[in-house]
Amino acid sequence: MLRPPRTVAAATPLAVILSLTATLVTATPAHAADPPAVEPRAGTDAPALVSGLSEAPVGGDPVAVARRHLRQGRYGIADVNTDLVPVDVVRDGSDETVRFEQRYQGIRVFGANYLVQMTREGDAHRVTGAGGRFLTELDVSTTPKFPERLALDVARSRAAARTGGDGGGRDTLTATSGGLVVIPTGKGLLAWKVTVAGTDTRRHLPLLTDVYVNAGTGTPLFASDRIRTAAEGPITTTGTTVRDKTVPINAYQRADGKYELRDRTRWDGTTGEIVTYDAQGRDVSRFQGTLPQDTPVVSSDVPTFTGTAAQIGAVDAHWGAGQVYEYYRRLGRDGLDGRGGSMVSVVNVTSYGEPYINAFWDGTKMVYGGGGEQYYSLASALDVVGHEMTHGVVEHTANLVYFGQSGAMNEGIADYFGNAIQVEAEGIDPAGPDAGLLGESLCRTGTPRQCAFRDLNDGRVAADDYVDATGRIDSAGVHLNSTIFSGALWDIREKLGAKADKIVLKALSEYMTPLDDFTDGRRAVLAAAVRSRLGARDLLVVARAFDAHGIRNGWEHRVATDHDVLLRGITDYYAQPDAAGERYVVTNSSADLTAPSAVYTGKVRGGKVERLSAPSELSVYDPVTDGRNAAWITYAETADGWKTQVWARPLDRSRPQRLVYEGDGDVLNAAVEGDTVAYSVWDSATGGYDLWVKKGEAAPVNVTPQAGIYSRAPSLSKGRLAYIKLYLWEGGPRRMVITTRDLATGQETDLPAPQSPPNVIGLVIGPVLTGTSLFWLQDAQQDGLQGIMRANADGSSPVALTPDDATAPELLDMDATDTAITYSVYPDLTVVTNENLPKITQIPARGGKAVRVTCNRGEQAQFAAVEGSRVIWIDGTAAQVDLATRAHPRGTCRAA
Repeated sequence: MLRPPRTVAAATPLAVILSLTATLVTATPAHAADPPAVEPRAGTDAPALVSGLSEAPVGGDPVAVARRHLRQGRYGIADVNTDLVPVDVVRDGSDETVRFEQRYQGIRVFGANYLVQMTREGDAHRVTGAGGRFLTELDVSTTPKFPERLALDVARSRAAARTGGDGGGRDTLTATSGGLVVIPTGKGLLAWKVTVAGTDTRRHLPLLTDVYVNAGTGTPLFASDRIRTAAEGPITTTGTTVRDKTVPINAYQRADGKYELRDRTRWDGTTGEIVTYDAQGRDVSRFQGTLPQDTPVVSSDVPTFTGTAAQIGAVDAHWGAGQVYEYYRRLGRDGLDGRGGSMVSVVNVTSYGEPYINAFWDGTKMVYGGGGEQYYSLASALDVVGHEMTHGVVEHTANLVYFGQSGAMNEGIADYFGNAIQVEAEGIDPAGPDAGLLGESLCRTGTPRQCAFRDLNDGRVAADDYVDATGRIDSAGVHLNSTIFSGALWDIREKLGAKADKIVLKALSEYMTPLDDFTDGRRAVLAAAVRSRLGARDLLVVARAFDAHGIRNGWEHRVATDHDVLLRGITDYYAQPDAAGERYVVTNSSADLTAPSAVYTGKVRGGKVERLSAPSELSVYDPVTDGRNAAWITYAETADGWKTQVWARPLDRSRPQRLVYEGDGDVLNAAVEGDTVAYSVWDSATGGYDLWVKKGEAAPVNVTPQAGIYSRAPSLSKGRLAYIKLYLWEGGPRRMVITTRDLATGQETDLPAPQSPPNVIGLVIGPVLTGTSLFWLQDAQQDGLQGIMRANADGSSPVALTPDDATAPELLDMDATDTAITYSVYPDLTVVTNENLPKITQIPARGGKAVRVTCNRGEQAQFAAVEGSRVIWIDGTAAQVDLATRAHPRGTCRAA
């Protein structure tokens, strides 16, 4: 609960503003003697914001002054010397702000920043405010129980499951440890940070993500994307953009007489430079992270840059980076990192030989796609250049975590500054009808509104328009929800002009912390506006802009839904429910994530929820059920070290759980029917998965022991097994089939995807056996578009229920019963909207008209079909993640 603000004299205009708008910040006190305003933060003694301080000036450097101030009892910080590490000092005229990062017993606390604001007075500093996020209640062991090497495997496997589908993934990814961090939840949670890099094989896009794995239990907690998408000496010369416009640029002449796109004129040549590289059409996956050493700087034999440099967008990127630098310098910031560090751009990347229609900041540099026939180079739009480079500014200031609301703010602030840079450099009226569009100039044909990625003037309101997404898609809605926050910021700019830029940068640098949500962001911008000495009328403009976009305390609780809740508060990031008959299974953890994940079961019509797995287990994931029994996978510490295990147990808990498998190999997935369990195990010697079947107490059987044959994705029903089989030779996969096997006789039937064209290996995905039928997805062209297939349970009489051709959707997942097929469609992430997120859809089991299961907003990707047409799914529409259900489809929805 928020403490009420202190009383301000009725004659103070600001008091009226605060009263009318219910702002989450208080202003400079009306009288010097007034006590400071303190806003608490739940779960910690350290306030979210202390404002209105008027202490005597103190001599010394700002870090020492800040530490001295934080020793006061109101902050609850035990040892400011060991618990706080200074990471930055921001100077804005006489204003100075010290940003600290919290340490707990020497380990970084994820997202915990605390800031002290002060005014410089000669050689002394007067503290005026403080706030942020510091956890005073941490009490957690800093000794990891779950081994680092297994955390690498967990992170890699979870990333593969998220991106590769059944077509591969784990063996194409690398995992690197980033050491231990403390996650600030409850009493604290020790976690391994693992960076996973490689290629999203399903989307043909680069993958670079930080996965956080519980260091006590091995449970994957969440992931945050690192890729953030859309004579010798200096000379002044010109270059030609992709639209044949001549622009001034700064270049560099080498000793051999050649000219390079290196700009060393804006610095002293010792701290950094603006430099632009040519990827030479190589794949974008090569340019995530470290820049390949053989990547050339764009060069020319003559001092003007035309021809190839113009066609690949190099001139645009170089000129645009210069505009971004000058813009931030006018705001008092020296480059993206604030210290004059280099600004690096790479142009002319491709994706699998095709144009890469995107751009991103990866933490060290900008990477731009070359465009193609429909789009200009992504570097050709100054708002896109400004947007992506602003991610670098965010990273070196508040470092807003790229996940959920903090990630949407990260994107929203990049939206705002990208557009602000463009309107300033190109003389655009910020109140014009197209000024709020992002990327509107990228298309070679089409109107600006047809081309734009987003519109900051789309008028979205938090409670009405916030779209839930899990980390499986769009990093939990970072693009989907960015314009809610950036729309409020852009409204402020339209009314206050360029002075709004200074306020937003001040909020980002001096008030925001990595885990801030929308209401924290509102507080930060209002506090920055107060500290910038805005008048009462302008402060009212700022507050009303956030009001207009619904960003007020408690907005999350006003979202409408159309489902019944089976289990409230799903906190397991990777929870994937399964169901059969009248029962479901799902994993979940405690609200503060400190308890190990466990398997829970209940009835699909609601009622009591019971824990199924034993309390001593660690890192439980991917439970499956046949309606009477369940199986699940876990990591556990045994007398022989850490092992991967598969367990099974009746849902009625009439018998204790039994150990089905224990070994060193990673288990990808499992299936259960009665006392029979099938599971696919990673074989490190061959670099692939084998499929094992264990019935009761009998010895397990490897059904794919042959060299060069790997298998995964088992499904069991009525004594039959269906699974994916990959036939591999030295050159890679040569054939992929769905295999159905009679467990009693061992007889198998292969159902291969056709090869179309002949040199393309057709893909099959996600087999599901029901009582009478076998369903699966087919992608014969390997173009990401799938048709839904059905056959008899023995594999006979295969038929396409939906076509596998150019009209087919890209299906994210599919489940089926004898009554209905339930599926969701992978979104088109070029322009992320609610309409193209995965929506749970059904068709009859024999084919027919598609209908929507629920009209809830947001992502509906993790679901399970139940007998008949009932579906259960993970739903976050109502501001917390729940296990939801509907007995029958909604049918037609007015809006997606």
